[in-house]
Amino acid sequence: MTKNNYHLNIFNKYSTHNIILNSIGVDKIVLDVGCNEGYIGKNSDKSNIFYGIDYFKDAINKTKKSYKDAIFYDLNKIENLPWDIEFDVIIFADVLEHVFYPEKILKFFVSRYLKKNGKVIISLPNIANWQIRFKLLFGKFDYKDTGIMDKTHLHLYTYKNAVRMVLKNNIKIINILCGASIFGPVVKGLPFLRYILATNIIIIGAK
Repeated sequence: MTKNNYHLNIFNKYSTHNIILNSIGVDKIVLDVGCNEGYIGKNSDKSNIFYGIDYFKDAINKTKKSYKDAIFYDLNKIENLPWDIEFDVIIFADVLEHVFYPEKILKFFVSRYLKKNGKVIISLPNIANWQIRFKLLFGKFDYKDTGIMDKTHLHLYTYKNAVRMVLKNNIKIINILCGASIFGPVVKGLPFLRYILATNIIIIGAK
């Protein structure tokens, strides 16, 4: 985790960021795990109070301008947070695929910091996306700086193993959605196509 190559995308209503924003609700105390520069909190309903953790110190300094608090945190070293808070919502937006032990991290934060009946929002890149499938037909599996084939991804997810990971950690699944900026309207009409058209898997769960 060195340079931060990710930025907010809310210009398309079917984008992952928009789906996440619309899933948070109002009057919530939110923990943004891997908060980047605080994009989600800045664009969420103003009644929500955000706390953030991130590996990028420069991003944290920007996040502090709009979040209640934000701190440096290495997810590969699971440690207690400095806040004595049970959160209404915990967000893992394109984070778990970057860490060594995603299941341990998910279990730690949900069991320790999510309020009873609180909500967890998880987004993960969909390795079964049609573009990846097409390239594999020609033997291509090339890593990039961002996106599904981000070279810093340590784990690959399909809908099936993403759901399995969530259920394994005793999280009740409320909804299974997708981020699909290009094919969003198609997936809305034909939800089963999300397995190949979605760029991101989005799971909404409850404790």
